[in-house]
Amino acid sequence: MRAKQFLLMLISLIAMNITNATAQADSRKYRIARIAIYPEYLNEYKAALAEHAAVAVKVEARVVALQAVYDQANPTAVTVLEVYANEDAYQFHLKTPHFLKYKNGTLKMVKSLELIEVSPIAIEIKPELLKKSQK
Repeated sequence: MRAKQFLLMLISLIAMNITNATAQADSRKYRIARIAIYPEYLNEYKAALAEHAAVAVKVEARVVALQAVYDQANPTAVTVLEVYANEDAYQFHLKTPHFLKYKNGTLKMVKSLELIEVSPIAIEIKPELLKKSQK
């Protein structure tokens, strides 16, 4: 039950201007990455992932969202919700210097990686509340 609630929360945080109809009809690529990190690398990994997500969203116009969280009960369990404008945007992202830096720099830190293709059901968010919660 906890995982379902967590995934629903992530999906609701990714797009401030998408309506239900648009989300279901668009060509965006949605993916969840479940990542297990070796405990001795956790802080280093979290820093690398945070840096990568910030750069990707800032410099890649077609990266819609990268939302990364970890399980409070099991901090080495990281989940990332990725949203790209389309498949081409995702393929472009995989070749960027910041992604390659992240990927190659964290290889020894990652115990396992599971990539899950997902489709949105509903993506709703109150932009004014998101801005307040980030302060």
